[in-house]
Amino acid sequence: MTDEFKKIFFSPRISKVFCEHNWIINTDSKSNFHSYYVGEIADYYLNIHHDRDKIYLQFTLDIEIPNNKISELLVLINIANQNLKEGFFVFDFKFCKIKYNLISPYFQKINEIYLQDFLKINLDLTKSLFQSLVSGIHNLIYGEKFESASLELLFMKNEGCA
Repeated sequence: MTDEFKKIFFSPRISKVFCEHNWIINTDSKSNFHSYYVGEIADYYLNIHHDRDKIYLQFTLDIEIPNNKISELLVLINIANQNLKEGFFVFDFKFCKIKYNLISPYFQKINEIYLQDFLKINLDLTKSLFQSLVSGIHNLIYGEKFESASLELLFMKNEGCA
């Protein structure tokens, strides 16, 4: 992160956005992540940086995955990725973690207001996305079988009127 970006990112306005979404900003400068969220089933870590007119958000899902479920997890990740427009999931085999990458271009100079709006939208988006993924993983680990069509429903966005 550049110094200018750090000043914006650690401002009270941006910190408030993280607090509203229950993310804790990491003040340890030696740590590998910017902020974290403690969930009921899993914990989440967030790294943020920007480069060449893009903002990179990388979320790491910290949940224990049994080795005998990794191939089924990869199928779940593939289904999730097929239904996403905003980012993509990857499985980090080295650390046995699921990561969600969101790369967003920006067309103006980054300022607090732009970053505040950007984070509000994307923290909301990833919260619901992670709830769906963790639900699928939880069911996968505890032996509940899903058909492919059922898994796809986890990641569909409900749009329209009833």
